[in-house]
Amino acid sequence: MATKRVIRLSARLARRSATPKEAVLDAARKLCFAEGVDGVSARKIAREVGCSATAIYLYYRNIDDVLHHLRMEGHALLAEYFRGVDHSLSPIDRLRETGRAYYRFGVEHPKYYELMFLSRFKDAPPREFVQQEVFTLLLVRDVVKEAMDARAIRTDVDPMTLANALWSQVHGVTSLAISGLLILTAPGREHELVEVVLDGIVNAWRSSLPALKRGRGR
Repeated sequence: MATKRVIRLSARLARRSATPKEAVLDAARKLCFAEGVDGVSARKIAREVGCSATAIYLYYRNIDDVLHHLRMEGHALLAEYFRGVDHSLSPIDRLRETGRAYYRFGVEHPKYYELMFLSRFKDAPPREFVQQEVFTLLLVRDVVKEAMDARAIRTDVDPMTLANALWSQVHGVTSLAISGLLILTAPGREHELVEVVLDGIVNAWRSSLPALKRGRGR
């Protein structure tokens, strides 16, 4: 069911443009995925859409604003991956599967991933976009908190801190995979490496529990 939701959302993002604003975004997406962030310009978008370059600014403040809108598409997709984690799993297994979901999103949507996490912009995103980014991380925080509430992992740290720790460690291996570096250093073992990283996270968080509480929430 979760896979179907992601496919439907992906299809909507690739829909045929219904408005001039969507046409601009669709053209920017095409350029960004083909040429990277540096390949997106008002002139190139205008050529794709069939309008003047200045017309783009009727709908977006600047090119960074266009790219931030594309970033939010990526966050919507990532949120679907997180929501697709089976709620019937044990707290520890949900933690693991959340990490796997992040990795799968990255390798299945590398262009969105690069735009969301590996690109830098001159203009900061609008407040509502920052809130959307935080919301995506809150989905991870909720999974962490459930594991803490079940006394399956350490409880002496704020759940948002642990959510950031999980994100940063899985982000590292995902970024290496997308960059192609793991093909050189761990060929064919990318998924095994993800599991090693998740084992390290879970074991470390469990080892910090008081002795009498260890082993619960399995």
